[in-house]
Amino acid sequence: MPRTLNIAIEGCCHGMLDNIYSQLLTRQKQTKKKIDLLIICGDFQAIRNVTDLGCMSCPDKYKQIGGFYRYYTGERVAPVPTIFVGGNHEAGNHSRELYYGGWVAPNIYFMGNSGVLKFGGLRIGGISGIFKDFDYAKGYYERPPFRGHSRSSMHHARSYEAFKMLQIRQPLDIVVSHDWPQHIERYGDTDGLLKKKPFFEKEVKRGDLGSPLNALLLERLRPAWWFSAHLHVRFTASFGAHESIFTQGWKGIPPYEQDLSNVEALGGIDANRPDAKSGTAQIGNEDEIVMSSLSDEEADLAEPADNATSRAHTEPELEIKRPRMELNLPPPKHDIAPALIDLTEKEPTRETSEYTEAVTSDSKKEEHNVQTDSATDIEPTSKPASFSTPRVPGRPTNFLALDKCLPKRQFLEVIEIKVPDSAADGELKLEYDPEWLAILRLCNPYLPLDESPFVPPAQAQVCEANHQLPLFSDEQLDRELEWVSKNVFRNGRVYVPPNFVPVAPVPPPGTPDSVSFGLARNDGNRGRGRGRGQRGGYGHNQRNDAPWSGPRPYFINANPQTDDFCKMIDINDPLTQLLR
Repeated sequence: MPRTLNIAIEGCCHGMLDNIYSQLLTRQKQTKKKIDLLIICGDFQAIRNVTDLGCMSCPDKYKQIGGFYRYYTGERVAPVPTIFVGGNHEAGNHSRELYYGGWVAPNIYFMGNSGVLKFGGLRIGGISGIFKDFDYAKGYYERPPFRGHSRSSMHHARSYEAFKMLQIRQPLDIVVSHDWPQHIERYGDTDGLLKKKPFFEKEVKRGDLGSPLNALLLERLRPAWWFSAHLHVRFTASFGAHESIFTQGWKGIPPYEQDLSNVEALGGIDANRPDAKSGTAQIGNEDEIVMSSLSDEEADLAEPADNATSRAHTEPELEIKRPRMELNLPPPKHDIAPALIDLTEKEPTRETSEYTEAVTSDSKKEEHNVQTDSATDIEPTSKPASFSTPRVPGRPTNFLALDKCLPKRQFLEVIEIKVPDSAADGELKLEYDPEWLAILRLCNPYLPLDESPFVPPAQAQVCEANHQLPLFSDEQLDRELEWVSKNVFRNGRVYVPPNFVPVAPVPPPGTPDSVSFGLARNDGNRGRGRGRGQRGGYGHNQRNDAPWSGPRPYFINANPQTDDFCKMIDINDPLTQLLR
């Protein structure tokens, strides 16, 4: 008999766990339906202490300890199993301790910079951060004490994470991101969106609202559901099974679409590109929005104004200068309401396409510590490599974006998902995903650790049939899957162990949520929004500047969860080891 799961989705959390869980429990009581899982789409703000607060990417005036530390210590326990991805307002040092994912508190799990988990028969993928074209291609170059731009750049999604997600072959039921996929507004009620958020009009017309990275992933992964937040508005769309949202491929995402040596400015474009010769490319962007009075973080946290003169300064991440692209996009569709989706109608299948073009012989491996015994070093074979796709034939993707946790906002929604018999057995616990563990074993040797652009390894062949995507072959992935099956899944499914242990100090019991430890300096309250530390901001708490008592905590703490995970799948952890 199929199992029906009640899945709650929340938009931007901004540290308001108490309010979110209170709303969930109220709804559960009213509907008499148990909530099985809560998914939070970023800006979680897992702040434990003054160091985390100092590393959080947001203006100082918004900084408060919040209530998460009570969940961290066990003083409070999440009443519903909770998973989340990172947004652009997080304690980046805490996130880096759990790069591969892990418990931030009992019953609250961070999906890592990217990851795939199973829950009750559902297969859930997630990618953290937001898209910024000037950081997208770089490696993880940020180092403690994470000052200046590095506080923000730690939350900028990287091409390496996209590369890992592109290797997925088995169908996904849900994908969670903070940023919207680029162009997704074209598949819903675009006019209705612009009535709520008129300052999005220029981005919609230019075609650069949202993340091209997520559009690329949506084009390939085609999950049944895609959940996002970030833009602080509820929006739904339906992306058809036979429609295309991003066909430019791996090198179609800036800055890969440009020869950076020939670009005069961030908004410039390479004159040698085909679209430049055809007359469709433009130098710079006359319609760009310049954030002259607010930083990126302030624009995201500020409340929108009613007058049109300040609209360009109230919404997040709109200052990026990108080349204008002429795209054949579908006309706007009417809004759809999320309803019960039945995954029992179609069993997941794998469609295989033949690889048609070999990678050039002069391709080089990344100059990182590559394990020579990895399954990526396979012997040449005369048999053509195969590349499966995670698409389920005929299945569309339902997109749902939600607002932030504030009164009179649409920030929480519950959907019912039917899970087929073949996947509905087992306990309602988080499980590791065999394919994702195999992908980590394939990709981990190439994890980039500096500002050099990430270049896919030579073993990942450029597949014409899949929009020039750099993909390991099915045969390479199957080798790693065989290792994972023998060494990790030898006794069947593997649940994520409840191995959370606190590794960082927290404030004394009873510390108010509004305490800023002296970090929330008054900077004149530039812009339209009130700060979290002022009456009327998030939480409506008066700012409390009580100092932190005791030694200042470390920036990065050794987390045994990460050590245990890496030992389980026999990989190194170069990033966390480098930061400690």
